[in-house]
Amino acid sequence: MAQVEKRGGLLRKSSASKKPLKEKVVLMYDEIFMTEDPSKCSPRFWEELFLMKVNLEYLEGKLESLDGEELMKIKDNINCLFQHCIQALGEEHPIRVVNALQTLCALIRGVHQKNKSTSGFDIINMLMGFDKAELCMKNLMESLDSLLCAEGSESLKSLCLKLLLCLVTVTDNISQNTILEYVMINSIFEAILQILSHPPSRREHGYDAVVLLALLVNYRKYESVNPYIVKLSIVDDEATLNYKDKEEEHQSGFFSALTNMVGSMFIADAHEKISVQTNEAILLALYEAVHLNRNFITVLAQSHPEMGLVTTPVSPAPTTPATPLGTTPPSSDVISSVELPLDADVQTSNLLITFLKYSSIVMQDTKDEHRLHSGKLCLIILTCIAEDQYANAFLHDDNMNFRVNLHRMPMRHRKKAADKNLPCRPLVCAVLDLMVEFIVTHMMKEFPMDLYVRCIQVVHKLLCYQKKCRVRLHYTWRELWSALINLLKFLMSNETVLLAKHNIFTLALMIVNLFNMFITYGDTFLPTPSSYDELYYEIIRMHQSFDNLYSMVLRLSTNAGQWKEAASKVTHALVNIRAIINHFNPKIESYAAVNHISQLSEEQVLEVVRANYDTLTLKLQDGLDQYERYSEQHKEAAFFKELVRSISTNVRRNLAFHTLSQEVLLKEFSTIS
Repeated sequence: MAQVEKRGGLLRKSSASKKPLKEKVVLMYDEIFMTEDPSKCSPRFWEELFLMKVNLEYLEGKLESLDGEELMKIKDNINCLFQHCIQALGEEHPIRVVNALQTLCALIRGVHQKNKSTSGFDIINMLMGFDKAELCMKNLMESLDSLLCAEGSESLKSLCLKLLLCLVTVTDNISQNTILEYVMINSIFEAILQILSHPPSRREHGYDAVVLLALLVNYRKYESVNPYIVKLSIVDDEATLNYKDKEEEHQSGFFSALTNMVGSMFIADAHEKISVQTNEAILLALYEAVHLNRNFITVLAQSHPEMGLVTTPVSPAPTTPATPLGTTPPSSDVISSVELPLDADVQTSNLLITFLKYSSIVMQDTKDEHRLHSGKLCLIILTCIAEDQYANAFLHDDNMNFRVNLHRMPMRHRKKAADKNLPCRPLVCAVLDLMVEFIVTHMMKEFPMDLYVRCIQVVHKLLCYQKKCRVRLHYTWRELWSALINLLKFLMSNETVLLAKHNIFTLALMIVNLFNMFITYGDTFLPTPSSYDELYYEIIRMHQSFDNLYSMVLRLSTNAGQWKEAASKVTHALVNIRAIINHFNPKIESYAAVNHISQLSEEQVLEVVRANYDTLTLKLQDGLDQYERYSEQHKEAAFFKELVRSISTNVRRNLAFHTLSQEVLLKEFSTIS
């Protein structure tokens, strides 16, 4: 018997000389592409069509092959097909529903592809007709909502989400996708929430649901009221924050779901190096939750046991959440201490720890554009966290200590720290470590100025909280001071190259003002008086760097060039640092001369410092503990627009034919009753 080959909708006998036979569904598509109504001659046409296995490739290809004029001629038939697809979604037979969903994917993609080259028709009119569009989309969204919330097939839910992702990402700029107006009017926010709040559905569809939500939140977010933003900003599900019973886990709520989803994705990514673009979508979802919903900040702190995450690669599929400990919502901005498990084999973790570990990997390599975007987004998320009163209360809580194993870039001049020597400290120490790590590892020709500015801002916001609440953090501040001085040295030694691209004086001013913050208010937040002495020792020890910086900014502020104003601000900011150097240096030299010592030890220098504080005069500088709060719309709109475009393009590219395959579905619905 001759073998049967199948290609592009053709059934062909390889040994026969007869014309190839077209499969029936292809013949039916061909009828739709005629100007006549296909149901005129065969009344059961539409009924039969949705029993046929969809040929996505043929249908999309056929739509793409027509020009705008040809497409307009068959507009009525396309409208008819679209409406019958929506009707079929209400059928009892799952096979019809599956075929209708897949046909809708092909129609939406095919017509949009066509529209790229010719703008001679309107997408909504071509798919549905202006007069019927509102009702059509209402019915479509209601059907998808019902399918997503039903007890039924996971494969069907998956296909519904694929269709929605297809609908959202057909244009590069989602805000130009007019069909999304109907997705705004007929919100499916609750359906997405339900999927994310139910562990079995979350395991199956979590990624698609989170990406879909992140994209919908970004539709015309600055131009009109976006219902997805409104709803996300007011979610406050107590069940997430207060587990009563293991049996009630399925009611664990959106926050827990996103926490788990994001946590699992990050850990999986850190080990398996999943393509960076996919992380942008998850990071964007985390950012929107942190930025829009203050209640979500409380969830970052929820503890859960983390077993062997450092050594065992975890699959990208999110896992069911373990019951968080100490998840009572705070009555004020102070978090109650949490009892952590004492089992030596279980390291307690939370989303913030996972996020910090993940950031330490992503922020290492900023040469690639996607990595740069991800690194910037990590720093923006940390900025939102560093501004939040509750997050700071948790970060600085001395009763809640964690070991955070950050990724450190291998460098010639430092030893690799052994994991087992990691101290248990409040989480803010890990945030500061991450910032210090970034500062020391990115002094390079392709200088990531924007990321450095954000990094210094995060440190500044944390210091403002410590000063305001008089938190004395036991941290090795010397590492931060040393990193900041080395950064100043780098800016000076690469002045010409850097000034061609960046205003390095904004960064220099921020660094100098961090030192001013320690000088002016250090006695309110440094852990001990000796820490304050060490600060002075470090400034005196590295006085040459500050002297060189002063010479550089003085030179540029006395010239009439473009940097005059920016450089003069740094000149004024250096007044107290220079006062310290000019006050203590002669006294140290005098001490050395009197005692006939060529090189003083650190202890001897500190002795001179302590003895001469009283005669030091410093100027009071205003506004050191003030900062401009993060504002997305005014500062970051262009970045987010570009990021969403990149995510949208990537999602569309990954929604290939095979992801809409029927093989799994056919197994699931092998019989039609």
